[in-house]
Amino acid sequence: MMKKQITTLFLAVVLTFSLAAVGFAEEKQAETPVDPNATNLTAVYPVLEEAVPAVPVKPESLKDAKAVTEYIAAVDNYLKAVQKYIDGTTNDLNKIIGQRNKAIASASKVVEDYNAFFEANKQK
Repeated sequence: MMKKQITTLFLAVVLTFSLAAVGFAEEKQAETPVDPNATNLTAVYPVLEEAVPAVPVKPESLKDAKAVTEYIAAVDNYLKAVQKYIDGTTNDLNKIIGQRNKAIASASKVVEDYNAFFEANKQK
């Protein structure tokens, strides 16, 4: 029984120190700020208001059948345009994330090769 308590206490201490180490490592990485002006976009990204039609305006009354029909069509058109914008933005973000991951993998490989080069020459 005492052995279980000691093992549990040991695991709790190890877990606490592990979480503290992870938190410290994450804190340390945050020291290098990301340049808020850095961009790889070669053009201005289209803003929502310029990419979709104007927000539909409600008719004065339900009694005006023509205005209600036009309103329904305008809402449908607006929602389709917004969905197209959302889909395009999602596709763009997926491409950006893919390229970012590719850049990270490339940089990691270069650092790995760099470290291996110096380690191999250190042993000689």
